[in-house]
Amino acid sequence: MQLDNISGDNSEMYDHELRSILHELGHMLGFLHEHQSPARISHFQYRNKATIRYYADIWTPLKVHKNVLQLHDTQRLAAYSPFDDMSIMLYDVPACINRESKTITRAFQLSALDIAYATLLYPPAIHTHEQLLRNSLRVAGVDDSQHDCMMAASTPDDFRANFTQWNAETRSAYTTRNRVVPNMLKTVVAWCYRLIRNAPKPPHASHPAPQTEIHKI
Repeated sequence: MQLDNISGDNSEMYDHELRSILHELGHMLGFLHEHQSPARISHFQYRNKATIRYYADIWTPLKVHKNVLQLHDTQRLAAYSPFDDMSIMLYDVPACINRESKTITRAFQLSALDIAYATLLYPPAIHTHEQLLRNSLRVAGVDDSQHDCMMAASTPDDFRANFTQWNAETRSAYTTRNRVVPNMLKTVVAWCYRLIRNAPKPPHASHPAPQTEIHKI
């Protein structure tokens, strides 16, 4: 937990200190960085060299890659939401470090999706908090027609399992569309480039001798 910027010198908490505490508590709950979500790639792409320069005063290139540039492995995620530019787990994104020149300012409080996913992954007693869970499902994007099936779970663990299964099925289509296909395309382009580069060059055509122009007198 990184709380180096919490001064502790007075009884008043500054906004940036509260933000840091909420961010680190998110990590304690298992939340990862939003800017490293697989869902981020359809919103903006980092410029790697510019990003490394931006963080050069505090991090090595390896740490920038680990904390900013590297996307999370979907096979190791229990669940992930659509990209949330209001998430407490998102770093500042200045225009100079992304290809789309977007500016995203770091949040100072939990977003609606942060709260919904915390509720759904750490659900309270189902029958005494039904409305809270249904509202959270709605925020997370679960269709109302599927709520009853999830709410039929007998324990919070079963409810969590139902939600993570829905999440995996929903996000797999997104991942295939936005990550696997572009990688396949890059592979095909690289293969075509190598094929063209290594193709034997045609022999130079012999140029005919220039003809002497004859002027009739």
